[in-house]
Amino acid sequence: MQPTASGTASANPSWVAVDMGALIHQCDAELAQHDAMLDRLTSGVAALEAEKQAVRSARQQVVLTREEALRVQETLHAAARAGAALRSGQRDGGSSFKDVPDPDECEGTDACADEAADSSDAAATLAEEDSHTDKASTACDASKLGPRGMQAMQIINSEPTLQWTGKLLAVRLEGQEVEADGKAHNRARTLMDDLAKKQLVAKMYSDDGRRCYFVATAATEAT
Repeated sequence: MQPTASGTASANPSWVAVDMGALIHQCDAELAQHDAMLDRLTSGVAALEAEKQAVRSARQQVVLTREEALRVQETLHAAARAGAALRSGQRDGGSSFKDVPDPDECEGTDACADEAADSSDAAATLAEEDSHTDKASTACDASKLGPRGMQAMQIINSEPTLQWTGKLLAVRLEGQEVEADGKAHNRARTLMDDLAKKQLVAKMYSDDGRRCYFVATAATEAT
């Protein structure tokens, strides 16, 4: 039996070599297409990650704004309650007015001196009550810090003698990925400034006065 024409062509080495060369070129073209598609997908993932980070930062800023708004709202409500109590004469359990006699009715210098002493004692008592009120107010502020403020105080109090900076606290609060994030450092610095106003932390300065840091109030009182 004589071989067919197609069988003869398939067995021809030169034809097979040409066919394999064409197949190789086809594979190269497909590989180039796949590589281009992978590049586009990689770029798209990077863009999505950047957008995700931007949204996360914006959300965190909204959280901080909301916490501050809640604090201001509570302060206003407390002031309104205090004003209403003062207006109705019910603050501190009722009116504490004291009748002061007419100087013309003082019977001699000794009587007037006794009245002056009573007035001094009353002023000292009021000053002491104000001091206690300020301390109670500070303790009350500590209970109204919000989740982020409470978390910051727990971190700071865990190492009260450490010199806390905005960068250091930001890393402890948000993770190592914000080590180079200036906005995160500023958020932490603002938070510590607020804690300093509430006298929960103390703001300190380096010897040359060019750098500031914060420590727990308990650490400064211990020294």
